Amino acid sequence: MENKLEWNLKEIYKNDEEFENDVKALQEKANEIVALKGTLGESSATILNCYKKLAEALELEERLYAFAMLKYHKDMSNVDSIKLYKRIEKITTDFSEAISFVSPEISKIDDDRLRGFLVENEELKTEFNKSIEDIIKEKKHILSEEVEKVLAKYSEVFGSPENAYDTFVDTELDFPDVIAENGEKLKVTHGTFSTYLMSKDRNIRKQAFESMYSLYKRHENMITELYLARVKQRTISANLRNYSSSLDMATNNDDSNVKVYETLLKEVNKNLDLNREHIKLKKELLNEEEFHLYDVYVNTLDVEEKDIPYEKGKEIVLKALAPMGEKYINMLRTAFDNNWLDVYETPNKRSGAYSMGIHTVHPYVLLNYHNSSRDVSTIAHELGHSMHSYYASHSQNVINANYTIMVAEVASTVNEILLANYLINQEQDKTRKAALINEQLDTIRATLYRQAMFAEFEKEVHSAVERGESLTSENLDNIYYELVKKYFGNAVIADEAIKYEWARIPHFYSCFYVYKYATGITSAIVIASNILANKPGYVERYIEMLSKGGSIGSLDLLRMVDVDLEKEETYEIAFDYFRRNLEELKKLVK
Repeated sequence: MENKLEWNLKEIYKNDEEFENDVKALQEKANEIVALKGTLGESSATILNCYKKLAEALELEERLYAFAMLKYHKDMSNVDSIKLYKRIEKITTDFSEAISFVSPEISKIDDDRLRGFLVENEELKTEFNKSIEDIIKEKKHILSEEVEKVLAKYSEVFGSPENAYDTFVDTELDFPDVIAENGEKLKVTHGTFSTYLMSKDRNIRKQAFESMYSLYKRHENMITELYLARVKQRTISANLRNYSSSLDMATNNDDSNVKVYETLLKEVNKNLDLNREHIKLKKELLNEEEFHLYDVYVNTLDVEEKDIPYEKGKEIVLKALAPMGEKYINMLRTAFDNNWLDVYETPNKRSGAYSMGIHTVHPYVLLNYHNSSRDVSTIAHELGHSMHSYYASHSQNVINANYTIMVAEVASTVNEILLANYLINQEQDKTRKAALINEQLDTIRATLYRQAMFAEFEKEVHSAVERGESLTSENLDNIYYELVKKYFGNAVIADEAIKYEWARIPHFYSCFYVYKYATGITSAIVIASNILANKPGYVERYIEMLSKGGSIGSLDLLRMVDVDLEKEETYEIAFDYFRRNLEELKKLVK
């Protein structure tokens, strides 16, 4: 009897023969594409032919890679699966190298001629307009062939600061132990740090805080050099590629723009009072005379965790997402009933959770379910990704189905908000309801306020470097410390050790990455709010947006559902949502 709680990978390949046939087919398609090299500027029909072959090849590549990866993640100790995965990694790398000429060759075609191709060839415009327009947009940032070759040779060197940082903090930092009340020594690592900050024992929180930042303080001069090397590399690259700034380059690469970034920071700064109010309420609930930064993460409304078996978790998710409509819910039932999810932890299975879309099959979801409320939220989150991939794959070709990082977390977070709203509304116990609201506020605060503070730090540092200022570790400490004091105000004692926190944020080496967490949750709150308000025709528009995949620009996609990240009003909706929840929490606990 088929196990409904595990993947059925036979839906991808029934046997080895089918798999090997696709390996062979991918190589043949790659050869056909390579044979077109040097001809792409001849006519619109030539470019269309190339893109169609490329789409066929990408479907094969995606299918092969997904099969190998899913098989490997099911049992990461299986020698045959390891070999298969490594084999496919090599095959897909070779394929990517073989077809890498396509965009550069098209970029050499005159803009007017390219746009003329789109006008004269309706199929080319319908299927691949976004790909060609993106190439035209990027042209002014592409350097001469000789310079591009030189930069490519330095690409590994450019990644050295991040690699050195990761190696150092992961292998060389040995943090002082925390001593529990019973004398037990507790090991402090990057993994246990957050657990200790949520401890009910204040002495453990304080010790963990001091342990972590004492080492970052000791080594901050070296970390400063690594971080500034990364910043300088990005600012130099932006200048070489004719961007107005490193921020301009980063947001452009995100399918976003500087105005989105600046509007986010402006609106967050206008609403810092809400962040401080929430922190003050946490202080009152903790009932401590002093409230320090190491007290911020403790759960002041802790309640006993409910045991939620998977079958019950499924039904909760289906009821919570009911506002999405019958068709959406029926697709979720299809996912549950047809082996889209691999549910339980098994020996040597990959940890964590993810959703992987396969254009020609369906999405697959990895879970490690342990009957907790967090696991139920993970189901809703990952199925948000899955439904986004499903709708995009069924409406777009494989190239256009891929959505950008700007919208990648929106559908998953919408589902989480709908779930949280359902659980809050269903809960009759006053304390549990308060705990659920507080949990949601903590999530928004950590994702919107905290990530915006990080984004503001990055902007200040990069701008200073671009002005030619020579920064030291002391400068970075002071920039960060002033931001902490601004964001928290007098709601908390800003312990001096927090000024070294910037040194332990690995995302800073992926320059200007974190702001997308803040815009993502903002977008999700607006969308979920409109769904819950039963706005006429809104769910249909939202599903249409998901169905567009990456066929149009990310900001235009979001505008389809009344989310304009360049406008203040969008962020105000998110902050109003936070404010309403905060007021409801106050009523419940006072």
